[in-house]
Amino acid sequence: MKLYANDSGEWVGTQAEAKKIGAEQVDVPVDKPSLLAWLNGNKVGAKETQTKINLSTGSVTRQPAMKQHPWQSIREMAEQASLRDLGVALAVVMNRLEEAAEREEIS
Repeated sequence: MKLYANDSGEWVGTQAEAKKIGAEQVDVPVDKPSLLAWLNGNKVGAKETQTKINLSTGSVTRQPAMKQHPWQSIREMAEQASLRDLGVALAVVMNRLEEAAEREEIS
């Protein structure tokens, strides 16, 4: 399927709309397995992305945009994070400690 995208991540379906937003043609697969591979390969839906369109091939590359995290330390993160995020962090820490303990038992 032929769609059109610009560097801001805007997508349209016609050439007329593409001209309005300065978009380039992108061939998007329509069968489910290929579409999923294409969506995942191009990081479609990522919160922060940088989009690049290769004009010669029509391929789209999206990479997460790197930005400085506002927290400077783990202590600051723990003091400011939501309880939900702290719960996730605690589960990750507990899993890592359990894995480390299992490795010590095996060694």
